[in-house]
Amino acid sequence: MKYMKYGVTLERLTAKDIEQVRQWRNEPIVVKNHAFREYITPEMQEKWFVSVNNINNLYTIIEFKGEKIGVIDFKDIDWDKKTFEGGIFIPFEKYHNTALPAIVTYLSGNIPFWIFQLGKGYAHVLKENLPGQAFVRLLGYELSPGQENEENQEWSITPDLYNSRLTKLKKAVEIMNEDRSPGRLVFETEELEDPVAGQWEARVRESGNQLKTETTAEGRIYYFD
Repeated sequence: MKYMKYGVTLERLTAKDIEQVRQWRNEPIVVKNHAFREYITPEMQEKWFVSVNNINNLYTIIEFKGEKIGVIDFKDIDWDKKTFEGGIFIPFEKYHNTALPAIVTYLSGNIPFWIFQLGKGYAHVLKENLPGQAFVRLLGYELSPGQENEENQEWSITPDLYNSRLTKLKKAVEIMNEDRSPGRLVFETEELEDPVAGQWEARVRESGNQLKTETTAEGRIYYFD
């Protein structure tokens, strides 16, 4: 399962990439922005992956210009309450001051609110992590009540808050990117028998926001504005 738009691909995390993610997560530039700072062993990573490889957690690998560069996640999804917690890390500083963060910001809201129609998102950002705070503010997150003095602060966002930023975000992204084609959410042929992928596809079908759907040699493709 992968979503492609504006030259960026977000691919659902599978076992083949968990070692790469473990190495990124142990990088000092990433560790300093997380409350959990213990060194992650291969055994810890495998146990973690088993616990999140389900319909309630969507971890995706960010790929840009053919290079895997980080992770966006939508975790602890409660489908009844329509809530989730979002997160991101890109361990490569060369991308931090480029157009990529703006594109990723846009996609970070587009997926949960437009494709999966969730109703409220949360993010936890360390009080000392000023770039992280700037990122969530850009997306539309607001600091939750009573969080001013917390070390690991909770921020929240709703579709209305995201939509209030959407027009400017989309305009900025399209100015920086020549690719204006619709987003493509692909369930590749080889994963059509994967039960977890099947659960995600069922949620996509329920959303009703797709422009069209087609089946090709690549797999089943859902198109989104």
